[in-house]
Amino acid sequence: MASLLTHAKSKFRAARLAWMVALAFGSLGIASLSGCASMTTGSVEDPDAVRTADADGRAGSAKAAEKSAQAQDESVARAGGPDSSGPGGSYRPENLPNVALTPPLLAKILAAEIGLQRQQLSTSYSTYQDLAIRTRDARLARRATEIALGGRAFEQALASAQLWSELDPASTESQQTLETLQLATGRLKDVEPALTRRLAKAREQGTLDENYLQLQRTLSRIQDRKEGWAMLQRLSEPDLGVLSARMARAAVAASADQKEAAAEEATAALKLSPKNSTAAIAAAQYTQELPEGGPRAAALLKSYLDKSPDDQTVRLALGRLYLSDNKLKEAGDTLRVALKSDPQNPQVLYSLAQTSYQAKEPAQAEDYLKRFVALPESVPRENGPAYLFLSQIAEEDNRTADAVEWLEKIQGGELYISAVAKRAQLLARSGRLDDARTLLQETTPRNQRERHALVSAEAHALREAGRYQESFDLLDKMVSKDPNTPDLLYDHAMAAERIDQIPVMEKSLRKLIELRPDSAHAYNALGYTLADRNQRLPEALELIKKAIALMPDDPQIIDSLGWVFYRMGDFPSALKYLRQAYDAKPDVEVAAHFGEVLWTSGARDEAMKVWREASGREPKNEVLRGTLARLNVSL
Repeated sequence: MASLLTHAKSKFRAARLAWMVALAFGSLGIASLSGCASMTTGSVEDPDAVRTADADGRAGSAKAAEKSAQAQDESVARAGGPDSSGPGGSYRPENLPNVALTPPLLAKILAAEIGLQRQQLSTSYSTYQDLAIRTRDARLARRATEIALGGRAFEQALASAQLWSELDPASTESQQTLETLQLATGRLKDVEPALTRRLAKAREQGTLDENYLQLQRTLSRIQDRKEGWAMLQRLSEPDLGVLSARMARAAVAASADQKEAAAEEATAALKLSPKNSTAAIAAAQYTQELPEGGPRAAALLKSYLDKSPDDQTVRLALGRLYLSDNKLKEAGDTLRVALKSDPQNPQVLYSLAQTSYQAKEPAQAEDYLKRFVALPESVPRENGPAYLFLSQIAEEDNRTADAVEWLEKIQGGELYISAVAKRAQLLARSGRLDDARTLLQETTPRNQRERHALVSAEAHALREAGRYQESFDLLDKMVSKDPNTPDLLYDHAMAAERIDQIPVMEKSLRKLIELRPDSAHAYNALGYTLADRNQRLPEALELIKKAIALMPDDPQIIDSLGWVFYRMGDFPSALKYLRQAYDAKPDVEVAAHFGEVLWTSGARDEAMKVWREASGREPKNEVLRGTLARLNVSL
């Protein structure tokens, strides 16, 4: 019996070893080049596709390794050894080097693969790249490229892809990977000759459409998009009569903020193919972005529908265009026609819910959303946003239990943590703070970002309950562990301000600004806090001006600008900006500031009107109550 057990263990070890050798030199199956695909496939307008491609490209993940192990072990069990011609094992470069698989070489490969299972991407990448350089084996260079792509290390991936392409110049896969990485890392001059050759070959083979689609997706994501647009114009000059070329030019121009060019290119595409709904929608979309472009965009779609009245995709686009231009009657009329033609169209139902809500008809919006979530399972859709929308409507109607019940239906996906945080907020506001904290603490995060979101939600619940020190302590503990997390730093700063720890608040906000120089809210928070305390007012003004430059239309930042002018004694400027902020968003705290400046300026009747309206919405708001008490005003 002992000998049989020993033999079984030996056979298992041999099978596992064979799998790892096959993994290294055959299938390379832990991760395919889907990391590269995430940069070249999927729509720019489809974040779910991008997220999925990114998740699939995580080379060396434990789950993928486990699946590869299982598949290879089954292959070994059936055939008595690794099957190099199995799934993923088809890559066989020409001119393989005559290198013996020595024990030291095998040990390094096995160590690299084990490192991948342990998420040690950097070490595994370095091992494979070094082995590829020393052995001149294209398979190892390919593997190094995969690992770097899985870790989003594009510069390292580029170095490996260059080696891979050099070692296997006949491989289309290596050449396309190299081109994609050159684009992604901004080496446009290096890649343009290769792209010129690729398009010339595509013209001969009749594959221009797929090549332009790939170019469109890649160039729309590179850092220097204006240069990408310029390059695409040169590359596509011979193909101006090709629909896919014009569509690619339109999309890349739009990504480079060349709005006029985008509209012109999409309109040219529509002229090439007048019955193409995608071209019609693109032409309308880009035209709408132009000054006074809404009516022209609507006219484009209506003209298309005159010729193709049964195209409900374009009718939906027209309804959404009206909705975005706040033409609610036209939006509703258009979308209801589309719904009559296709009563189970989830996009039409959701758009009608948005239209009704904006028209201040929440009951009608709720009805459309309930129809949306009640659609048969065979109808493709994502119910999460509709559940959130239904919860919001219920909350605004003071139906807290209904709001929580809708949120409880979200049990997975990207919205799950947001839904849990909102449930906790509603529970806390209804006096069930302990239940809210238990919910947050018992929710299992999938990653560090979600863990931070749960902690922030708990801190927010404590802050709303007036337990400011506990809120700060919770965030302070988390920031000490993760000092470079922007969202945590902002919440930590706000919690510090609540307990009057202004130096701590300023330190966190300045760290946030260092990490994210374009964080308008960080500049605004620091500037407003200084202004509210009548401290370092010239510096506060400069900070808020930086925030305004980044987000010129944000009512909260405009409010801060008015407030700092008030603190500096410039009442006319204060009134100008506070009135602008209040008109844009009659928030209670903005109302408190606006009313104070009106009161101090002598416009006391208007100040009382503003305050009374605000108090009717939030009678217990601390800022408003503090303002009234300080000015000795009774409503």
